[in-house]
Amino acid sequence: MNEPKKDGWWKRMWYKYRLTLENEDTMQTYWHLRVSKLHAALLALLFFLVALALCSVLILYTPLRNVLPGAVTDDERQYLLDETMRLDSLQRALDRQSQYVEGIRIALSGKDHKDSTPPLDSMKILEHEKLIEQKTPRLQEFEQQHEAK
Repeated sequence: MNEPKKDGWWKRMWYKYRLTLENEDTMQTYWHLRVSKLHAALLALLFFLVALALCSVLILYTPLRNVLPGAVTDDERQYLLDETMRLDSLQRALDRQSQYVEGIRIALSGKDHKDSTPPLDSMKILEHEKLIEQKTPRLQEFEQQHEAK
């Protein structure tokens, strides 16, 4: 017996099918289309690419891009930085004011309180003054040139 020859996958993609819209009661055909699997796949791919392109254009060129997370414009970024700096400075001012009020409260209660400024070590002050008074060779050379003129 002769067995029918099996067609390859690529050849089956080219088989034509008839897509028909008809009234089931009257069997009247309203619309029909001859299409292969390959054409249907390409048509679906084309539809997907067009939908992707339209969504991309819609998001990139309309205010919808602000809805996406991480999409911050330069103006908004600068505004956020300014507000953050302002908040930090207000926080520092509030901390200083709280320390001041706490010092006044302790002083009015009559308790002994520590000074908020750190004590200065007299040895460090003297060393710092010596370093300031010392002249580098470059500075001495500059002074000599300037006095010579």
